[in-house]
Formats: sequence, C-alpha cells, structure tokens
Amino acid sequence: MRMPDPDIANIERAIASLNSSLDGELTIPGAAPGVTSFCAESALLQFIVTWARATHATENAIFSGLDSEASDFEITLRRQLGLPYVLAAWVLAGRLYDSEKRLLKRREAKGYASFLDAMDSFEFQRTHETFEMRANLVCVQGGKREFIRPFYEQHKSQWRVKPEGDVRVVVQDILAQLAPDWPAKYLREVSEPLAHLVRELVENSDWWARADHRGVEYEKGLRAVTFRLIDIDDDNLHMFAGENTHIQSYLLHNLTSHARVRVEPPSSRVETVRKLSFMELSMVDSGPGLARRWLANRPENKRSVNDLKEISPVEEEDAVIECFKKWRTSSGNSLRGIGLFSVASLLRKRNGFLRLRTGRLAFLFGTQSATNDIEAQLKKYDVSGDYVKLDDGTHVFLQDTKMVFFLRRWSKEEVGAVEGTAYSILLPV
Repeated sequence: MRMPDPDIANIERAIASLNSSLDGELTIPGAAPGVTSFCAESALLQFIVTWARATHATENAIFSGLDSEASDFEITLRRQLGLPYVLAAWVLAGRLYDSEKRLLKRREAKGYASFLDAMDSFEFQRTHETFEMRANLVCVQGGKREFIRPFYEQHKSQWRVKPEGDVRVVVQDILAQLAPDWPAKYLREVSEPLAHLVRELVENSDWWARADHRGVEYEKGLRAVTFRLIDIDDDNLHMFAGENTHIQSYLLHNLTSHARVRVEPPSSRVETVRKLSFMELSMVDSGPGLARRWLANRPENKRSVNDLKEISPVEEEDAVIECFKKWRTSSGNSLRGIGLFSVASLLRKRNGFLRLRTGRLAFLFGTQSATNDIEAQLKKYDVSGDYVKLDDGTHVFLQDTKMVFFLRRWSKEEVGAVEGTAYSILLPV
C-alpha cells in the first residue's frame, strides 16, 4: 500500500484499511504532496507506527524518492529523514528498499546525526531541511541518543524530564528561532503555556510509552515532539484545514474574532485578508495507548490487555476518560494525577484546539460551536461533581460547577485501532 496523503480523512481511511486487510509492503513518497493539513503530521506518524506494529516490523518499506546509486543519495536521504514520518518508517520497518527495489541499510542514515546534533545544540531550525518554520525533536528507542536531550537532564546516572522552568527556557529558544520578530515580552507570554503543555506530555510519554502494557521495554520505538508555526489567512485556511469541518470551524472562528488578527494586503487579490498565526504542537509516541496503560496500572483491579479486541469500546473509552480526570493517576505517585487534566484546562484558557487519537478512539476539544452546545446542554444536568457525560456521549470535566474542558467524539463513524497516543494541539499566537 502507499502512504496516505497528509489529510486526516485520508489517513483515517488508510488506518481502517490496515485493520481490515493488512498489506505488508508500504511505499513512502519522497515528499508529501501539497500542504500537510493541521493535525495530519501526528496522524501520519501514528499510521506508520500502527503499520509497523501490525506487521511485527517484518515487512518492507519502499522509499520511492530514493535512488541508492545516485550521486546525491546521502543528501536526499538526510533531507527526507528530516520528515518525522519518514524517520519512523526507516526505524520501524523490517527491510528498507529504494525506488528500484535495491536493499538499503539502516546505517546509511548517518547524515541524520546532523539533525540530532542541531537538536542537542539548540539550533532548532536546523533539525530539518524544509522551508517551514518548525522544530523537530525526535528520539529513537534504544538509540545512542534515546532521549530528547533539550527536555532531559541526568540525575543519579538516570535521564529524567527537566523541571518546568528549564523546559520553558527551551521552548522560549524554539519560539525565538521560529518567530524572531516577536518581542521578548510576548515570547515569555506564549512560552509559559506551551512549556507546561510540552513538559506534561513529554513526562507522560516518558512514564508510559517506552514500555508495553506489561512493563517490557520495546525493542523499537519512537517519541516525537514537533513545533510548526503557520500563518493562516482567508486564502489558505481551506488548505490547512483539509476536509475537516472541525478544524475549518476552529480556524475561521479565530480568524474572525481573535485579538491578534492582522488585516494585510495579499499577493493574490485586490481585497485585504485577515491573517493569524497558529502554533501546532504535535506529540506522538509508540506506546501501548492510554486505555491499555490505564487498565494495566490503575490503583485497583489491574488488568493486562494484549489486544483491544479483548475489551469493549465502552470499557476502552471509560479507561481513557479516567486518564483525564483530576487526581487520577496510574503512576503510583500521589503527587501526580493532574497532568492531562491541567493540559486540557490550559487549552481552554488559551483558546486552544486538541485532537487526541489513541486505540479505537478519536476526540476533539476546542471548537466554539461545540463549547456553546455543551454549555447549553449542561443546564439540564446536575453539575455538583467534577464530571458529567452528556446524552450525546460528550465527556465534560468540571471544577466548581463550571466546565473546564470537554472531550467529544471526532466523528460519528468508527475509527480503526491505532498504536500509541497522538496529541495535536493548535494555539493562536
């Protein structure tokens, strides 16, 4: 099969086909056709992880943009490995082939070390070779540089996630490189919520994504955090929203109401256009997914689930929702338990958007239409507790009788099962 185009709808169709009829051979194009729509990058990574896990990493990946006998092979390979989904296929697939079906060796990717060097030295714009304003922070399970070093420190010969203040310094550095025109005051303002989001999600994946639900470390795995700064305007909104109405609605609402919207003359037509910058933060891991890890590590009635088919979709959904409730934790650390809750509540304060994909579930948070609908529905419910499930299946999390955030099904259609957990977050900046 061929890797899907970079749009949520296309990727979900490809994931569904993986679940129904697995084609072991996967063709990776040399470059993504057209624009990679919002939330699609994390979905592509998760698609690759799911394909590799389903084939037990024994099947072939064909890199159609590579010619191992060409004089510029090493340069082309390094450039392509700056795309996180290409790197995932290179690491997780069984055998690797070029466009002419010539066998490739994993060690030929030595040029990728330059991206890791750039990441370690805080030269984040050099972690890829694209024209985008972006930063790729990736680590490979079992590799010599397994951890995303800017976010980690050594403590008693062990790597651990840095304190939030130190992570904030890193995030400020990333923003300063992606948006050099931002004033220092605004850099600090944006970096504070982003640093909190990043630290919580990185620590979460560090706890749970490096090993399966039984606690056995994966032989192969990947964790990725990417930042992408995109200017959205009236002309390109539809390209970055793709076919998805949720993203379209969210971008349009911000483009018409956000305080930082700029009105500028475009290059394509006489009228002015509205323009607003968005930071897309993607966090993907190749772990067991939220439901299986919760069931295996919850405080009581622990249950090891080898395959999601062993549990009902309802039980899976209940397990995922438990991960977001305040003070729920499966880490055994009483000081934890507000991580994902705090991430979601911060998104509400910052007018953010979230797409969460794990197991057989896909949720969204952040559209104004959904917020208005949920607030209207809540008037019919007893909101004395910290959680309400609405009749339409929306999960609402409360504090002092007020909605803090919600998780609503991405679509009415069932989605195929995926490996790992993927967060796609949009923040207007």
